[in-house]
Amino acid sequence: MRRNRLRALAAAAVWGSLAAAPAAADPAPARFERGVLTLTFENDALAGNDRYYTSGQRIGWQSRGGAPAALADAAGWLAPWLLPAGARPEWGVSVGQAIYTPRARRTRRPPRDDRPYAGALTAAFSLQAADAERLGVIELALGVVGPAALAEESQDAAHAVMGNGKAGGWDRQISNRPVAMLTFERRWRRERALGEHWTLDLVPAVGANLGNLQTSIATGALLRVGRGLAMDFGPPRMRPALSGLGVFRPPEGAAGYLFVGIEGRAIAYDATLDGNRNGYWRVDRDPWVAELPFGLALAWRGARLSAVGVVQTRTFDEQSSAFHAFGGVNLSFGF
Repeated sequence: MRRNRLRALAAAAVWGSLAAAPAAADPAPARFERGVLTLTFENDALAGNDRYYTSGQRIGWQSRGGAPAALADAAGWLAPWLLPAGARPEWGVSVGQAIYTPRARRTRRPPRDDRPYAGALTAAFSLQAADAERLGVIELALGVVGPAALAEESQDAAHAVMGNGKAGGWDRQISNRPVAMLTFERRWRRERALGEHWTLDLVPAVGANLGNLQTSIATGALLRVGRGLAMDFGPPRMRPALSGLGVFRPPEGAAGYLFVGIEGRAIAYDATLDGNRNGYWRVDRDPWVAELPFGLALAWRGARLSAVGVVQTRTFDEQSSAFHAFGGVNLSFGF
C-alpha cells in the first residue's frame, strides 16, 4: 500500500509540473530576453478515442539570451550542417510523458495481438538556432520506459477526474528499461505575400531520431496562411514527431495562421512496441507511419495558443483500424 501511495504521489507531481503555467508578468510588447515557456498536451480523447497513442504532455523552456559559448561551440562541432550559419544558438530543456494503451482496456488480460501497454518519461536538453528562413535543432532525451514512467498512475488520475474507469491491464505493460534518443531536425521557410496583410508559406522539414527509445527518419511539410508567420516554424509536437519545439518570437501585435501538413516516418525500432514485452505481446511494428496534422495558431504579444488535430496511419500490423486520430493544445509564454 505504501508503495502504491508513493507512486500515486509521484504521478501527481508529474502531472502538476506538466500542467502548471505561470502568467506573463508584463503584458506590454518586449524583447523577451529571458525565454519562452511552452506547455504541450496531446490526447486522443480530443478526437473521441481512448486507445493506442492516448496521451502526451510536456513542459519546456527555451532560452532567448543565447547559449553559453561552450554549448554554442559544441553545437557547431556536432552538426555544423544542421544549425544555420550565423544564427545565434539557444538552449532548451523539457520534461515529457507519453502513454500508450491497447484497444481492449477493460480486461486484465488484453488480446496478445493488441497494442502493448507502455509509458515513457523523458527529460531532454536541446540546442537550436534559427534565422528568418531556417531552423536547426539538436536534442538529447534521457529517461525510462516502463512502470517507472508512471503512465498507469497518470492515466488513473486523469480518468478519476473525468469520471472514467481504470484500464485493467497495466500489470502487463512493457518492463522498465532506461532509454536515450538523439534527435536532429532541420526546417526551412519560404513565404509569399497575399495582398497587404496576409502571407502564405511552406515549411518543409527533415529529421532523424537515433536511440533505443526510437530510431527513425522523417520528412514532411506544413502549408500555412495567415499573419505574422515569421513568429515560428509551426506549432510544437510531442516527439518522435517532427516538432519546432518551443521556438517562438512573440509578435508586436496580434498574429495567427491556419495550417495543414503531412509527415512520413520510416521506423527501425520503437521501444513502446519492440521493447521487453514480458513474453506476452505478439504484434508486428509497421515500419512506415504517416501523419496528417492540421489546425490553427494564435498569438498576441507574449502568448501563443495553438490547436492541432492529427490523423495517423496504423503503427502496428494488427491494429484494428487503418487510422488513429488525436488532438493537441500548446501554450507558450514569453518572459
